[in-house]
Amino acid sequence: MRNQEHIKAIQAKIFSSKRVICYALMFLCVMCFFSCEKSIDYQIENQKSRVVVYAFPMPDSTFQIHVSNTTDILSQKEFEEIDHVAIQYRVNSESLITTNYPKGEEWYSIGDANLQSKDTVNLQLNVNDSVVVAAQTIIPEPIQILMVDTLRVLEYNEDDVEEEMLKCDLSIFDPAGVNNFYQIRVDSYTITEENGIENRTIETVDILEKDKVFISQDYEATLLAEIDYQSSFDDYLINGQYYAISFSIPNRYILNAGIEEKRVLHFYLYSLSPEYYKYIRSVSEQEAFREDPFYEQSNVYTNITNGLGVVAGLAMDVDSLTIFDNLK
Repeated sequence: MRNQEHIKAIQAKIFSSKRVICYALMFLCVMCFFSCEKSIDYQIENQKSRVVVYAFPMPDSTFQIHVSNTTDILSQKEFEEIDHVAIQYRVNSESLITTNYPKGEEWYSIGDANLQSKDTVNLQLNVNDSVVVAAQTIIPEPIQILMVDTLRVLEYNEDDVEEEMLKCDLSIFDPAGVNNFYQIRVDSYTITEENGIENRTIETVDILEKDKVFISQDYEATLLAEIDYQSSFDDYLINGQYYAISFSIPNRYILNAGIEEKRVLHFYLYSLSPEYYKYIRSVSEQEAFREDPFYEQSNVYTNITNGLGVVAGLAMDVDSLTIFDNLK
């Protein structure tokens, strides 16, 4: 159930990343125009439509897929429908599911996959009986959160103002001998009761990344500007170690709860496939430099043969901490 909630959170961010691709194409058109030696009449020409596929298989969760065509650069549509998509879906080269993607659906659930860690997921799509689109990913094993230690401290926030924060040390054991990729997410749950009915408000915490693991090791564009990589990192500095990842939670998330209110922090550690890690890093760079005329645009990562998007596995472990409980 909790996996499903986080798949929905990932899905909600997808269409903004599709816009990144459109902005990048527009930028390249404009740069070509200004590089011409003489003045010419100019207009933005729509790029040839391409198939876009997104899927994020996780253990013990419903497998959902999005298939569409890229939209025109100036279009206000989130996605362009495709008339006919035949799906062939295979897990570990054993079971094969053949189905059709319903036209107009934003996300489509494919059967009872019963996915598990280490499963290899293969997708092949036949689009309008002419284009064959394919992708593959392996679902990683979840890495356990061993503990989360917290301490209220005085620290400087992003505006260089000192405030009380909750310093967090999230401990893990990183498996040795393999490249591991991670992402940390913290959600703040505010729970109230009215007439015996529980109401929940959920907000994703904007954590302050204090640890060395969040520093890019890939010679990426962080040399030019600070980029929000959405708390993703690799194990370059901690491979094979027990390690406590440090970050801080701003004061606004840990203020005293109301008289009849409960506040709980949920700490999520995602184990990412290489495909998901590369995708989230490349999208973050495009977002950071979208309006910089001096930045040479690079492509958003894709593992889709004959298309765009990403099919990328991930797994998750979770821990929680009750800050206040005035519902007792």
